[in-house]
Amino acid sequence: MKKRNIYVHQSQELLGLLEQAGNSTKVMCVPIDYAKKDHLVMFCNGHGDILRKPFPIKNTPEGVNQLAEQVYRSCRYHQINPAHDAKKQRENLQASTDRLDLMGIARMLLNRRWNCCPAQSGAYRNLRTLVRHRRKLVVMTTEVRNRIHTAVDRLFPGFLSESNSGITPFSKSSLWLMENRFSAPQIRRRKRQTLVESLRRNGIPKPDQAAAKLQEYAARVLDTPDEYLDTLQLSLSQHVTHHRCLQENIEQIETEIAVWLAQTQGAFLTSVRGIGIVLAAGVTAEIGDPNMQKPLNNLTSYAGIVPKITQTGGPEGSVYIGKVAKRSNRILKDYIVQSASHMGLHGPEELMADYKRRDAAGQHADFGIARRYLRMGICLMKTSQVYLPDRFRKNDAKPEERAGYYLMNWPSLRDKWRKAGAIKAAFDQTSPLGQWRDMVQKIYDIKLTL
Repeated sequence: MKKRNIYVHQSQELLGLLEQAGNSTKVMCVPIDYAKKDHLVMFCNGHGDILRKPFPIKNTPEGVNQLAEQVYRSCRYHQINPAHDAKKQRENLQASTDRLDLMGIARMLLNRRWNCCPAQSGAYRNLRTLVRHRRKLVVMTTEVRNRIHTAVDRLFPGFLSESNSGITPFSKSSLWLMENRFSAPQIRRRKRQTLVESLRRNGIPKPDQAAAKLQEYAARVLDTPDEYLDTLQLSLSQHVTHHRCLQENIEQIETEIAVWLAQTQGAFLTSVRGIGIVLAAGVTAEIGDPNMQKPLNNLTSYAGIVPKITQTGGPEGSVYIGKVAKRSNRILKDYIVQSASHMGLHGPEELMADYKRRDAAGQHADFGIARRYLRMGICLMKTSQVYLPDRFRKNDAKPEERAGYYLMNWPSLRDKWRKAGAIKAAFDQTSPLGQWRDMVQKIYDIKLTL
């Protein structure tokens, strides 16, 4: 029978540790308030009795050795066998000091509200570090683009609208034009043939039409006063250089993300149509090892995609369904909701149909499909299987039909990893997807070519 506990927010690891000790006085809690130079440490037992008052420890290898020595000494003296929440646990909410924070950490642990993060080590931790770094780079890119828009609106109003200029915003040709001598009068004065050749070199499919439309539009906008032209052009040029640098960094880190994703069970999420490397990595990085993760109900609450429910007046009382909780892992929520939106537009047929049905019924389709995707994703990661439509998951499904599905969807899965520059890492014989590929080829006698 499955063991249950009414304290769903308490750490089962800590409960097991205290149960194993047999007596709370035989457990020593060592809360640490981390800092750059000097940590603050305190010792207390399972009852909350302070065994040693707060004392500083240097953030150096010598400090670590000193702390370990102090822990063993206190364990011997007291005959103990060595074997965000903190803010809410503080008794004093009006002040914030290292000592008060340390007391909050100790209370958090003794109230069994400590939890082990499933992405705390190994490939999952590296993946989470890279994904969050990329997320910050994207935010920085958005900031730079906003500054570029401000400068362009003064030099050449409307240029970043493709319907006006005929140039895709922030494309290779757009950046090239903005980088050197950019303004409406200068665009008008350029020789048509020279402009056409430059646009062709920068990837414009119909450069002659694009050049004509661009110069015609440049003749209809207001000019910037000459006294401000040089400073605005210098500012814009540096913003464009900054934008290029950020884009190169993002591309580089996306390749590294794909390599680390290939080493985790999250690689199977890319088998879902509409889910690419970035979205799969974002969800995997925040979930961590699926075998160490909490039950699905806790995970959906952690992701902030379930509404608050209020019910009173007995079993027959009315139920009020409110908004989703603000306290959640917002990064995980963002990636899951983005994934749900992508599947609603480009995903498998049954998921697109479910998305449309929920939307037509007035439901929050993104949250509904996000919960379904989370449940489906955990199953794919735990069973090491790619996504299969419902008709192929049934026991009466014919092997040749499944083989045909694998062959039909294989190019899409392969191309996702090829574009990310990690196809070798993804389908290596030691990686999860590589092992799946070898198994499928042997069972169904098919060839999934790389």
